[in-house]
Amino acid sequence: MLKEGERLDALFRESMQIIQSREVFSFSVDALLLANFTRIVKRDGGIIDLCSGNGVIPLLLSHRTAKSIDAVELQPQLADMAERSIDLNEKAGQITMHTGDIRQIREMFSHSSFDVITVNPPYFTSNQPLKKLGPHSIARHEVHIDLAGVVAAARFLVKNKGRLYMVHRAERSMEVANMLAGAGFRIRRLQYVYNDENAETAMFVLVEAIFHSQAYVDVLPPFYIYDTDGKYSEGMLEVYYG
Repeated sequence: MLKEGERLDALFRESMQIIQSREVFSFSVDALLLANFTRIVKRDGGIIDLCSGNGVIPLLLSHRTAKSIDAVELQPQLADMAERSIDLNEKAGQITMHTGDIRQIREMFSHSSFDVITVNPPYFTSNQPLKKLGPHSIARHEVHIDLAGVVAAARFLVKNKGRLYMVHRAERSMEVANMLAGAGFRIRRLQYVYNDENAETAMFVLVEAIFHSQAYVDVLPPFYIYDTDGKYSEGMLEVYYG
């Protein structure tokens, strides 16, 4: 099951295990926060996760719903890790991993076919050549896909009134909002994530956007990863352990 350099980590709240690799890819707290932020309701049909990495978000969501989940990852090595984690947790009947480029999303899925879309996209612009173009660089930098490309893929996939859930760097939150608005999405919920209560600037922004909606935005209270003692906050402990 495990290949060289890989390890098994626990998803404690979900009582699952996931294959990770320090040399290839390990998910970060932003993925946990995005999955926790995502709402799934009874009337939802298809769910899809874009830029899926090693499949952590589909695995987390599968603990909360029996609905089918598709996932798309560009890098075959990460998609392979995801597929083995899916098998390990006996989720192959629910989660389908697709190795592919979301720039060609029209060739992979039908138009307007998903009620819920999640995405933890590359955060950092890549105007200069990266010294080492490895899996981490590709996952974190806009080497193969930028924010506009991610939003365009989501717009093609989403049903009318469907929901897009995204986590991004807080400093790019206005860019995210403008890009979503230009594609016909309306932000419904927004939450900034801080390291702790003493932090002057946010680290991440969590966004729920509805396609073709006139809903007003609900700005949620700040989320703090750590408390003033440097330990995980109550909110973060809930994300990890339930």
